[in-house]
Amino acid sequence: MKTITILQQKGGVGKTTLTLNLALFFAKEGAKVAICDADSQGSLTDIADMLEGVDLVSVERVLAGQVDAQVLLIDTSPRNDIELPKLLAITDYALLPVRPGYLDALAMKATATILKASSVPKSGIVLNQVQHRNSVTRDVLDMLAKFDIPILMTRIGQRVSYTRSAMTNGVFGSDDEKAQQEISLLAMEIHYHL
Repeated sequence: MKTITILQQKGGVGKTTLTLNLALFFAKEGAKVAICDADSQGSLTDIADMLEGVDLVSVERVLAGQVDAQVLLIDTSPRNDIELPKLLAITDYALLPVRPGYLDALAMKATATILKASSVPKSGIVLNQVQHRNSVTRDVLDMLAKFDIPILMTRIGQRVSYTRSAMTNGVFGSDDEKAQQEISLLAMEIHYHL
């Protein structure tokens, strides 16, 4: 089983939405997929019955090694809670979503510190909620590069279909081909690094 943990100490960066859509992509591709909602907000738990081809598993089952899946995606809380180091200890890949702004790049410091203290073998930063016709500035990319965490090529746009994806069984239940392509490219880029 490959475990992908979506990690970021700053709230509002789209961790849950990315977890949902990546899980549905892998399920659509025929993998046996599970998600773990380690965020106390519980958004994925609330919609678990609506997800097609994805099993919801508890943090306890994950930590006990009782997950029967090929791909496990873990949505984490925007704070360093007691389970986070334990979940990172079993993580194959950490995905760190960051909005492309100065304050968001500065806020990466806490997440980078947690990641550095863990044993996660591979990780990557994905720029998320990138506004249409608003290029990411070189300054922001330079700030992110200082954390010595690879910046993924895929960029995730700010689209209504992501906001609605909990109601449409992910972007693949919508007709937003650009969002579908972005999630597919992100999933393939993560898979390549696994």
